[in-house]
Amino acid sequence: MAGAYTGLVSTREDWQRRLGPLYGGAVALVHSTPWRWPTEVSDDDERSAGWVVALGVPIGLCAWAVAALAHAVGIPAPLAAILGLAMLSVGGAALIERGLVERIDHWHGDARAGRAATTTSVLALVLVTVVRAVAVAFVAPGDWLLLFLATAVTGRWAAILLQSLGDPIPRLDSRRSLVATPAPLWLIAAISGGVILLVIFCLGKIGVVALALAALAAFGLGVEAQRRDAGLSAPVVGFTAAVGELGVLLVATIAFT
Repeated sequence: MAGAYTGLVSTREDWQRRLGPLYGGAVALVHSTPWRWPTEVSDDDERSAGWVVALGVPIGLCAWAVAALAHAVGIPAPLAAILGLAMLSVGGAALIERGLVERIDHWHGDARAGRAATTTSVLALVLVTVVRAVAVAFVAPGDWLLLFLATAVTGRWAAILLQSLGDPIPRLDSRRSLVATPAPLWLIAAISGGVILLVIFCLGKIGVVALALAALAAFGLGVEAQRRDAGLSAPVVGFTAAVGELGVLLVATIAFT
């Protein structure tokens, strides 16, 4: 048993040597997307906040590619945009949707009992999904790339911002989640600066409204979690990301119409 454990550590260290500063990206990739390789880093708790946000870029690009390809083969633009939105969820391993359901379940006291999602949480998820779908359906194909990039990055940024405002989550969830290790203030400031520039580039000055909504959601949900549960959790982080994404999609209907 000790030999097997030593081998695992050695293999992980090999990945650290091979990837160097990119190792944090590999860990974040395995823990916050459906990607399962390299498996040697799957048990590593060191998830970089910067990489968690940066992965929103390829996820947004994949969502745009699916929507653009669907539209290119003749699928109507609104439906193609919704397919891109579905890819956005798939690319994020449905962490945001899961966080939304689990948090609402927790409010009803069902998450601790391990029962299936309540009717309220399912209805909330359906409602949010419908609103998201209607929002992207109003956006023209030429703006899809900017829309999906801003949406994916802002949602993840909101999740990281929440964790910078609240107490560290005691133990990183072994399941996939948007939980990251605590980042210093300078890194959070640098990440936020990059996100602000990207969102303004994508949505224009009105993008500041989307970021403000995401920041307010992070603060409000953090205070609520602190009062109710005495700390943050992976579902709270996912719920915050959901609000961040929804804010971008709603603002985008104004920016692109």
